[in-house]
Amino acid sequence: MVHPCGLRLGGEIDRAAHPRLARALAWAVAVCGGDVRLDLGGLHFIDAGALRLIGQVAAGLPAPRRLIVDAVPPLARRLLRVLGWQVGQGNRLCPARNGHARPGPKDASPPEPIP
Repeated sequence: MVHPCGLRLGGEIDRAAHPRLARALAWAVAVCGGDVRLDLGGLHFIDAGALRLIGQVAAGLPAPRRLIVDAVPPLARRLLRVLGWQVGQGNRLCPARNGHARPGPKDASPPEPIP
């Protein structure tokens, strides 16, 4: 049986906790030989900066390694979408299809006329 390697995050992660989160993520990447799993189920709050750190770790993992997120709270899921990330198949954290949160020129629809 393969045991997942990663971190269980809980409580509140705000700007003051970013350095600790960065160290913990770096540790998990170094120790886990394969995928890195993050359990976010114990979070009461996480700010956009912390989710950016998590996204940077996901983007920096060499293939075929992946960052897997479990029990993502609804607010964190919405913030991830705003930041240009999505929770994909198998709970893999991956960039949105267009690579950014806001529609780009090719993705943008013309505005609706105001009646």
